[in-house]
Amino acid sequence: MMLTYLGSYRGSYRRLTAAAVSVITIFSGVFLTASPASAGVTVDGGGSTWSSIAVTQWAADVARQGLSINYQANGSTAGRVFYYSEQVDFAVSEIPFQAEYRDATGTAVTNEVALAQKRPWVYLPIVAGGTSFMYNLVINGKRFTDLRLSPDVLAKIFTGAITRWNDPAIVGENPGVALPAIPVKPTIRSDGSGTSAQFTAYMASEAPSVWSAFCRKVGLPANCPATSLYPEFDGSTAQQFSDGVAAFVAAPYNNGAITYVEYGYAKQRSFPVASLLNAGGYYAQPTAQAVAIALQGARINPDGTQVLAGVYRNPDARAYPVSSYSYMIAPTTTAKPFSAEKGDVLGKFILYFLCAGQQKAAQLGYSPLPKNLVQLGFDAVAKIPGAPAVPSIDTCANPTITGDFITGAAPPPPASAKKTATTGEGNGGPGQTNGASGVIGGTGVSGVTGVVGGGRVVDGQLLTASKPLALKTSSDDGTLGYLLIALLLGAVVFAPPLTAVAMRRRRAKSGS
Repeated sequence: MMLTYLGSYRGSYRRLTAAAVSVITIFSGVFLTASPASAGVTVDGGGSTWSSIAVTQWAADVARQGLSINYQANGSTAGRVFYYSEQVDFAVSEIPFQAEYRDATGTAVTNEVALAQKRPWVYLPIVAGGTSFMYNLVINGKRFTDLRLSPDVLAKIFTGAITRWNDPAIVGENPGVALPAIPVKPTIRSDGSGTSAQFTAYMASEAPSVWSAFCRKVGLPANCPATSLYPEFDGSTAQQFSDGVAAFVAAPYNNGAITYVEYGYAKQRSFPVASLLNAGGYYAQPTAQAVAIALQGARINPDGTQVLAGVYRNPDARAYPVSSYSYMIAPTTTAKPFSAEKGDVLGKFILYFLCAGQQKAAQLGYSPLPKNLVQLGFDAVAKIPGAPAVPSIDTCANPTITGDFITGAAPPPPASAKKTATTGEGNGGPGQTNGASGVIGGTGVSGVTGVVGGGRVVDGQLLTASKPLALKTSSDDGTLGYLLIALLLGAVVFAPPLTAVAMRRRRAKSGS
């Protein structure tokens, strides 16, 4: 009798455990384990170094569940080339395929769109973030951590128009700071880079006269378009990949160096990034919240690509203007080297990073994708051969959906972050009060739209002020789901000891 009871209990416990795991999996919005047909299958990808901190982390996460993702961070341009050359299953890029990819001389040399036609694709968002301006500046033996720059001054630094840190234009942005008379060392990317395309598009849009003068100086047409291949100039240093420029700037012998790189690379090295003046008149840092707010100004095209002008000019005082998100380029047919078995693995990987993987975005230096972009990703998964069925978006464990990222309205920046009118000489224009570079201490935003224009300067109008973010404290569906998870986990954890107590009492009664 006791064996029968114990066997019954064990069976019930196994069923209860399976149910709990099943529900947890569903509410994570992802079914991670590989199916028998796709077991042992590796999916290869390549591209963006801007995104690679996140992609590498997510690949490690799903590897523990038996899914094999091999990602090579070789730059957005290389990722797109490898995709249409049939060398990878998917690519990640900050810009879409270019109909006129230009070389370093500005000559259109490749129609990437035409070359990729043999492998039909879909764009889907992967992660949002801010392109930051990481710098190494020591003043009187102490690292300076409160640099402030306007778009015009930033552009002059990265085009060689400003060459020393004590230039009046920089001093005008940082009154009261004894900036040293040492050379500015602008550090650019040597490879084809989506980050370069993002940054040059920003300069062409927001500092057009500076950018046009630079184009002429380096032998390109005036008003040249954004470029993935940043032109070298006197005083600049070129390094390969995001990790390369970040490592160069962080080197102790490179006092005075500054680069453009995804914020996560600066966070990894505990190095400061410049606070950038936004259209609202405040200096902002590329925090997860500031990025999410800025992206409300973006517009999504029918093919899923994005227009950034409204992000650059978002007048919300809390916005970080050089905000964007990167794309995954995923196949929609089984044209080589893809297969339905690879589609099963890739689809599960995508569902993971769109949902539970976004919980790690902020700590990695990014910003979690909002619900509307997650839905865009879900729609893309449905087009991938062999991918699993897409769950309801309300079961997705993305923090912008569960409510973990939107716990309240983001507060306004502190008064010390506002640019105030002080007189200054040189190219700097008005200065500002000196103080902490405070930016957005609140949480994120739900239902925002995308970014990144396809390596081109796009149209855009000044926006009216963003409405205050009156954000709900949680998702009702998400709360119910997590309550159910908690109850099932409680049952799994406490059932064995409670059952053991009951069995001992039963034996005691039988013995008496």
